[in-house]
Amino acid sequence: MLNKSGVIYRGPSMIDGQPIVVIAIATSGNTKTGAMLQTFILVENTHPVEALKSGLDASVCGDCLARPANEGWCYVRVEQSVAGVWKCYHKLEFRITTGKNKGQISNYAGYPTATKTDQIVAMGAGREVRLGTYGDPAAVPIEVWESLTTDALGWNGYTHQWKKCSPDYARFCMASIDQPCDTISAEILGYRCFIATLPNEPVPVTNIKSVGCPAARENGAKTTCSSCMGCGGNDGIGTTNRVIEVHGVDFKTKRYQQWRLSA
Repeated sequence: MLNKSGVIYRGPSMIDGQPIVVIAIATSGNTKTGAMLQTFILVENTHPVEALKSGLDASVCGDCLARPANEGWCYVRVEQSVAGVWKCYHKLEFRITTGKNKGQISNYAGYPTATKTDQIVAMGAGREVRLGTYGDPAAVPIEVWESLTTDALGWNGYTHQWKKCSPDYARFCMASIDQPCDTISAEILGYRCFIATLPNEPVPVTNIKSVGCPAARENGAKTTCSSCMGCGGNDGIGTTNRVIEVHGVDFKTKRYQQWRLSA
């Protein structure tokens, strides 16, 4: 059913014009984000792992420094849920890699496609929505996000393309800040910021108050993203910048630390 999961965009990337697809998934097992509608922004015709290896992921991730092509620290396990969504879209078999069904083969049957704006509106209605579970929301026409969030309870979104994309994306997205010194530049462009830091690193005092992410483990995981909804850009309910220590598997966090020390 289109109000559950489905394709909400198929067309050129706003980053480089290459074919991408955006798939909204109704359920999530992510304990940090909670039960949000998830949106996967994918290179349409290349397996996500191959896209990473070849650099074709630039169509959905832009010039993000965290990309593997940049020897970065991206925490997304592309070989798991991202690959599964892509294979389902292409109606391919997928071997489950986690959970109680690990090792089993799933035969996916694809996703329905929203062909009308009101169908996209209905998919987000009454839900908390995550813009860009994988991929950068700035790769997608802003009209898609306008439709998906029209009747949503709230949303979260982050873009690494804040220096290059239209400032209109600040309505829906926080600027993803890789080093605190960029915070002021993003604010000048109209963004609130989601700031990655080293452990115990201070952030600049700016015109917008910065507070720790309350869903982050290092802050006690006091809530979930779906309950907080503080990272919804300027049209959302949040009013502050958010700060989070870089997280993920050890070798990736070490890459971030090494990059910061050399930047």
